Amino acid sequence: MRLSIVLLALSLHTAVAADLTMMIGDNPPFNSFHKDKAQGMAVDIVDEMLKRAGLTAQYPVYPWARLFNLAQSEANHCAYTVGRLPEREAMFQWIGPIAFNQWAFFALRERNIKLNSLDDARKYTVAGQRKDAKATWLEGRGFQIDYATEERQALLKLMAKRIDLYPVGLFSADDIAKRHQIDPKLLQPVLVFNRVENYLVCSPSTDAKFIAKLQQALVSIKADKTLQKIWDKYEAEFEKPAN
Repeated sequence: MRLSIVLLALSLHTAVAADLTMMIGDNPPFNSFHKDKAQGMAVDIVDEMLKRAGLTAQYPVYPWARLFNLAQSEANHCAYTVGRLPEREAMFQWIGPIAFNQWAFFALRERNIKLNSLDDARKYTVAGQRKDAKATWLEGRGFQIDYATEERQALLKLMAKRIDLYPVGLFSADDIAKRHQIDPKLLQPVLVFNRVENYLVCSPSTDAKFIAKLQQALVSIKADKTLQKIWDKYEAEFEKPAN
């Protein structure tokens, strides 16, 4: 009897297995987890794409470095939002862009750090999350990065004055700070240093028919203005933080 129950449970699990494993980073207001629920502008976009593609997805919670590696190596594993950089081109199948982001250095307001250019930042210590596009981009330009496993750890290094500059999405810093009980007013954007396109990416071994369906779904939501409507819904969250 017990064996029959176990076999039934396994068969039920197999029956409801998702087509894709979707993994998201901590990148509000585009995508993040709140109380174990995926939410944000990119989540709304990808959910609509999945719906139109007739595909199902599961959302495990992993550190960014792990999910980034899984999205390269495991069949039917995807991640978002991922900044498209030349050095990443061959790692994934790219679907998008689904959003656009501005990268900025944040510093403690009390430090009164002033930057006019990227070169001005070189004399300061910089935190970064492993496998994050911002850290990768900066490292490729000669910056030494003090790496953290999670976004929260990079922020806490800034608060503890272990580093000087925290590279983060211009529109993400306030939300990340609030979720970790840090007053956003303690932080100050000191330089916007890049603008990037954000994508949904899937591993090279992901089923080609899934990729085609997602691509077609993206074309569809662009054509009927659903994509623009989702962008407009989040417009208020993209106001520039006060200096």
